[in-house]
Amino acid sequence: MVSRIALAAVVLALLVAATLASATRAFAVADANEMLTYMPTGLVHNKRTAPEVKSYLADLSSYDIGQPLLQMPGFKKTGILKLPRNEKATLSIWVSQAAAYNIEHGTGMTVTAVFNGRVKKHGLDLDNPTTRANMVSAIESVVRMGVSGVHLDLEPYPVTPGFLSLLEELDATFARLGFHGRFSVVAPANTSRWTPSYLHQVSQMVTQIDPLYYDSELTTVADYEAWVESSLAYYTANVSPNARIVPVIPSYSANPWHLPSVENIETATVALSDALSAGSRVNGAGIWWWWGFFYDEEGEGSYNGSADRAAWQSTTIDLPFSS
Repeated sequence: MVSRIALAAVVLALLVAATLASATRAFAVADANEMLTYMPTGLVHNKRTAPEVKSYLADLSSYDIGQPLLQMPGFKKTGILKLPRNEKATLSIWVSQAAAYNIEHGTGMTVTAVFNGRVKKHGLDLDNPTTRANMVSAIESVVRMGVSGVHLDLEPYPVTPGFLSLLEELDATFARLGFHGRFSVVAPANTSRWTPSYLHQVSQMVTQIDPLYYDSELTTVADYEAWVESSLAYYTANVSPNARIVPVIPSYSANPWHLPSVENIETATVALSDALSAGSRVNGAGIWWWWGFFYDEEGEGSYNGSADRAAWQSTTIDLPFSS
């Protein structure tokens, strides 16, 4: 027969374990590798030291964010992109420091290069093979620097066969280079832009789709949350099972298309939670952007991200994200 002392010890151990599990629960559901944020441009365009970059990585890790997105210079109309010397040096520091940080902390921080471009009318012609070849060459040169993620942000969202060809050509290039990192693209939250078949084709050639849920011009929380939920249902129905769905939610100051009282981390998280409850696939979440969220857009004095930070830490990272 188990003695009362032994039984009490077992009960105490179970209570301690339950308490510890409860205390860490808010940080256990989100997979940091599925959480992203767009970084301020100056953190790669200006010279940064190794200790500075190490500090940035620690800040990101404290919010369970494993995908820092670093903006490269925009593509020229011809698809050419030149990375200045200072940016090459700073990007290399990010790559080396992330590798060291991952070893030290057992994390999987993914340094992701963001490639921006304007698509026609007076921008990139993705149906032009030469333009695409220039873009692929530019992306290859950055991949060779050791980044672990490639992110395409081409807007207005392309709808021509040339975009599909670009994704195919990039996949072929990654295979040739032996690059097995994350390949993501931004996607329209509006479900009328990419047809089901087009969205499915895009998602078959990337590892992650990032629909952008901000600048909606909506003026009520109810309308915003319904918009996010409806869009995520559309993505769930039409995105390839092999591609992750990581919605990007807002944390930044007001503009003509964005009301922070309507579009913010808290309201977006409610929408993500409702979407998950309705059966939508949501693999993680992203923040546009770190400058508003973490730094309060310091220097501009026009945004207070404290409520967003609190909502992210207390609710967003605790969502039951899809596996």
